[in-house]
Amino acid sequence: MEPTGTRSAQCSERSFAIERTRDFQLLKRLATDPAIFPHVSDDYFRDPEIWQPPRAEFIVNLVATDSEGAFGFGIFIPRTLSNYEAHLGFLPRSYGEKALTAFKEMLAWIWASTTAARVTGEIPIENRAAIRFCERAGCERYGFNPASRLIGGILRDQVCMGISRPKGN
Repeated sequence: MEPTGTRSAQCSERSFAIERTRDFQLLKRLATDPAIFPHVSDDYFRDPEIWQPPRAEFIVNLVATDSEGAFGFGIFIPRTLSNYEAHLGFLPRSYGEKALTAFKEMLAWIWASTTAARVTGEIPIENRAAIRFCERAGCERYGFNPASRLIGGILRDQVCMGISRPKGN
């Protein structure tokens, strides 16, 4: 059975919802936004016109929406039944408390709706803002993946980040 459902959340800026989507055009529009795409792309997909969200029934695509529309996404790809790889992006209008709360609510959705015991991801070491953002959400650095991402013709190191399902969930 496919997990479904919407989570509602509030932060000081206003309320929003987290929900699963199969609207691949919406995911593409968010991921290829000029404020997001340069930070999530690499030399494999340099052109936002050709990038497409991964499509498979087992992938969990979540979007964060408020009264102004979608402002963030999370693509969670199961690597095993217990480990999901996360890919995130938030529009600048949500930076700060709103994006952080949305990411935490996405994680809560994953814990409540899937078999994931751990969510992991890799962030280029130069993207200190994204690393700090994940740490503020409760993720921890657990490793280092040297020369693993080609950006601008240069192999870049990545920080491995992860968070485990809270006890009792």
